Amino acid sequence: MLLGLTDLGLINLKLAPEYAEEQAKQAQVTGARPGGTTSAQASAQRPTATPGPSVAVAPPPRPTPTPEPPNTAPEPTATTSALPVVSVATATPPAPTAEPEPTPPPTKPTPPAVASGDKPAAVSDILFEIDSNLLTLSAKSTLDEVLKQLKANPSLRIHLRGHSDQLGSREHNLELSRKRAAAVENFFHANGIPHSRITTEAVGGMKPADASNTPTAWSLNRRVEIEWR
Repeated sequence: MLLGLTDLGLINLKLAPEYAEEQAKQAQVTGARPGGTTSAQASAQRPTATPGPSVAVAPPPRPTPTPEPPNTAPEPTATTSALPVVSVATATPPAPTAEPEPTPPPTKPTPPAVASGDKPAAVSDILFEIDSNLLTLSAKSTLDEVLKQLKANPSLRIHLRGHSDQLGSREHNLELSRKRAAAVENFFHANGIPHSRITTEAVGGMKPADASNTPTAWSLNRRVEIEWR
């Protein structure tokens, strides 16, 4: 059932010569067929094998591609949502304000000029540390007040007298008192007071402010006196 027409035709072509040859051999053996049929007649009456009709086999049909179903989905449409427009107000920078001028430091009042023949108030003694001729901060503050008086009254002059305590040798104390008077004099020279307005003296421990032999008395005796002239 599965053989095609082409296969049947090929089988007939192969079997027809074999069948004819077999019939010829039987005719030669038996001679004439019963009923007066000769071998020639028998041969003539033998059916001739005719080749079967050649059937052209068509090639198998190619599979027809199945068309894809059309895309019926709706195409997305671009939608634009209106965004709220925010108006930003540009802040105007404030106008620059003038900075207040710095307040000048308060100036100390200038001491009044002293009338001719009058002298300013007495000046406190300039005290020193033990065995030293260096000016302390307290001593410089007192000398600043004296300097103002000298500048306000050009006719004023001063006399500086150096002292020491009773400790140490007489020669040492005398030299130390001289150095203390020179330290005060150099302060006034550095601030514009000429040498002509200043005189100095060194007495050592010979004229104590306090003659008691105590540490408190010694601290008061390490000094320079300033006298108005």
